[in-house]
This record gives sequence, structure tokens and C-alpha cells, in this order.
Amino acid sequence: MKKYKIVEVEWIDAQSSLEPMTISDLEKQPIITTYSSGYLIKQDKEKVVLAFMMFGEDKSGELIMKHYQIIPEKMVKKIKILK
Repeated sequence: MKKYKIVEVEWIDAQSSLEPMTISDLEKQPIITTYSSGYLIKQDKEKVVLAFMMFGEDKSGELIMKHYQIIPEKMVKKIKILK
């Protein structure tokens, strides 16, 4: 079975809310930095793909992953390899 690095991705997340807010309060809302950790499946100029649960291999030898996250590369601030 192929080994994947376990990483922490620091990234800027989009946000929204259903809470009522004045325009002046809305304009003051800060950008939120988010952290995600998991198996680094792919990283290229377009995206970072993380998977969080590994279920072994299918009959063809392909890894089966459950619960994944795709983060647009332009939202990524930093990737740190975890030990």
C-alpha cells in the first residue's frame, strides 16, 4: 500500500451566515484562517486534495478513501508535514 504524507494545511476559508447583520458590521468581518489535517493525496497548481479515512484497497489494488476535502490552491497559505 502506498504511503501518503500526513499534513496540516493552513488556508483562508470563504464564509457565510444566516444571522442578521448591519452592512457596517458585515464590512468589519475578518477573514478566517482554517486548519485541516489529513493524508496529502494530491497537490498541484490548482488544488490540494486531503483524505481523512483510509479503507485499504479494492480488488484492483486502488486505495479506497472516505471523507475528503479539496482546497483551491489559491486559498492555501502553508502546508506543514506532520510526523
